[in-house]
Amino acid sequence: MLSSPATFPFVRALQQRGARVYMVGGTVRDEILGQPRKDLDLLVTGLPQPELLRCLRAYGRVQLTGRTFGVLKLLPRGWDGPPIDIALPRTEISTGIGHRDFEVTFDHTLPVETDLGRRDFTINAMAIDLAQGQLLDPLGGHRDLQQRCLRQVSEHAFPEDPLRMLRGIQLAARFALRLEPVTRDAMRIHAASISTVAAERIAEELHKLFQAQAPSQGFVAMYAVGLLAPLFPELAAQAVPHTLAPAIEALGTATSVSPAFAHTMRRLDIVQQETLLDSRGHLDLLLAALFCDSPLLASTVPLAVQRARQRLADLKLTTIGAKSALILALITHSAFVISALATPAALRHFAHDVGPTTTCMLFDLRLADHLAQQLSIEALLDLRQRLHQALDQHTPLSLHALAVNGDDLQRLGISAGPQMGQILQALLHHVLDEPATNTRAHLLAMAQELHATPRG
Repeated sequence: MLSSPATFPFVRALQQRGARVYMVGGTVRDEILGQPRKDLDLLVTGLPQPELLRCLRAYGRVQLTGRTFGVLKLLPRGWDGPPIDIALPRTEISTGIGHRDFEVTFDHTLPVETDLGRRDFTINAMAIDLAQGQLLDPLGGHRDLQQRCLRQVSEHAFPEDPLRMLRGIQLAARFALRLEPVTRDAMRIHAASISTVAAERIAEELHKLFQAQAPSQGFVAMYAVGLLAPLFPELAAQAVPHTLAPAIEALGTATSVSPAFAHTMRRLDIVQQETLLDSRGHLDLLLAALFCDSPLLASTVPLAVQRARQRLADLKLTTIGAKSALILALITHSAFVISALATPAALRHFAHDVGPTTTCMLFDLRLADHLAQQLSIEALLDLRQRLHQALDQHTPLSLHALAVNGDDLQRLGISAGPQMGQILQALLHHVLDEPATNTRAHLLAMAQELHATPRG
């Protein structure tokens, strides 16, 4: 938790020059909710920008990247946190559909209430006067927080910036808020305009949604208001209800979805919540759980891989840390046959082929799927335990773990090239079958024998 900003030297210096300094936006919201405060957003009135800059530069480094919008970033000397956002009050008039299509006016003489009135949701439109510790809440954000309600500030909120709809979804999912009916209806009206937003900005909001205790709440609400189709068309198609469609309540919105989609949502939440999983809450595992079809339907795996690759690229999810290769590998191997790994040798070969880390996550993915279907997980837990034991015992599962290497084979007269590669692979597969044979003497003798054996 950050120190109280009212005690910061630069805040006192601004106040001594006649400025009013406010803590604003999500910082206030998190403070009221008792959430850890990671970032600090301040608003300064009563001081022209040139004088504000001169004052701040006496206390640290000031970045002018947001100067067009009257937003400065201060990194105070001795400060080990992220840069502090310091803004002047501003008004915005939309002049187009793009995020930058605004006529912006920032003016140190504007009252804080004017600045709050341009924000997205009432819960983000509160301020705390640092001189007095007084909460300023002209739009009822505190009441909405108490009532667990997400309400748009005005009817212009979504047309001005369509990303606010997705931001609202992730906020509601993370903080267990219900969508206020007028706000929900406005999302339905403007949902298609989300396609005008840059993929990188969408990815950032999705990243926050994946931090919710139940990410499914956000995806179900996205489907209910029409945001899912432009962002995840395959998921939206999967969700279309048919016979025996279950009804799901999400963020104050009840909607019917297909059993397949309901299963996907259960699997997604289990990955986030289930303590049995070694990689619980891991972004790549969450994405694999979202994109994967039921592993019991092996015939659908290639299509699921293709769809996942497309979504990962279109939404630029690598910008939030998603590892495409790992996600696609998890989906590719999701239909593995549990009984086929019953023997220790089969499990070792599988872990080698897939990769030990990926295999561990793959078992988590299947565990989540079984739990979502209320199937037995005993065989999976046994597999995972045996794999953990093999890893703990440093059982050789890769070429790097062999007791010999290419230099050793060259000293036997085996030249670097395809034959050496073939011999090393043969040694590895032999060791995967019988780990006890991973000794230097045994493998060198076997390599010499293989080298001497005519090929044909």
